[in-house]
Amino acid sequence: MDTQLLLTALAECRDGIVITDASTPKNRIMYTNNAFRQMTGFSESELMDKGTRFLLGDKTRPTAAKAFRQALGDGARVQVTLSAVCKDGNQKWIEISGGPVEYQGEKKRYFIGTCRNVNDRISAIDALMASEIKFEKTDTEQSISSYDTVTSLYNRSYFEEVAEREWVAMKKERRPLSLFLIGISNIEQFKEQVGLVQGNKVMAAIAGALRQVFRRGIDLVAKYDEERFIVISTGMAWEEAALMGERLKMVVNAEIKHLAPAETYLFASTAVATQVPEEGFHVDHLIESAKKALLKASESKNVGVLIAENEL
Repeated sequence: MDTQLLLTALAECRDGIVITDASTPKNRIMYTNNAFRQMTGFSESELMDKGTRFLLGDKTRPTAAKAFRQALGDGARVQVTLSAVCKDGNQKWIEISGGPVEYQGEKKRYFIGTCRNVNDRISAIDALMASEIKFEKTDTEQSISSYDTVTSLYNRSYFEEVAEREWVAMKKERRPLSLFLIGISNIEQFKEQVGLVQGNKVMAAIAGALRQVFRRGIDLVAKYDEERFIVISTGMAWEEAALMGERLKMVVNAEIKHLAPAETYLFASTAVATQVPEEGFHVDHLIESAKKALLKASESKNVGVLIAENEL
């Protein structure tokens, strides 16, 4: 196929395209198409030969940045959502999907990424959540029906409504949906030993830690039941989800260690389930997969994060 034709096709692609030299420490930019330049506001000359790090915004989750760096280092495919700094100083949420390419036997390893602007979608969800928080302040009944009073997180009922909507949305967009289930083993016994007030204090502290980990507008953290928390995250592929699961277990167990005596045997277990929604299935299948994985993880406090088997 004619090289010029390929270059023209890349230049006119509606999604952003970026090609970098992944063998360089700074992941040097070698090519960007019109869509990518319009997305960021930078000109071709301002992007060429720069490292990709200068585009990384401070809203980016540490796990997303780590997943991207690890993919570059390992020569693996990756799909992550990053906050990118534009020329005007504003930040945009961009979903990057791509992987390594070797060209004509060269020792260099190139990375070709497809970039999609997901800023509008995240902004819309942020606005929705902000309006519901405002509504909560003016309507006590709505607050009671949507929120857990101990942790101030959304409750299971509200979570299931949102999860169903997100499942439908991701099925249309053919994008992954990741679900995290965090179980706090022995919490009921802990409450009996030290009292309800102290028990609720621990659960509230864990809720606060989870909110700090999941800071994107499209991440929903909820209290699932008396012993479990649940999180749904859109557009997060399994590589990033696995890293996030490891971080979750570490953060939650750190809170437990700080607030609960060792002899109470309180510990956290984490399960992760990721899937691109398919026809004929429901988000409940994803939740059930996570529950099965969490049950296995909770059988021993030494078990790491369990990734649910794909049953879809």
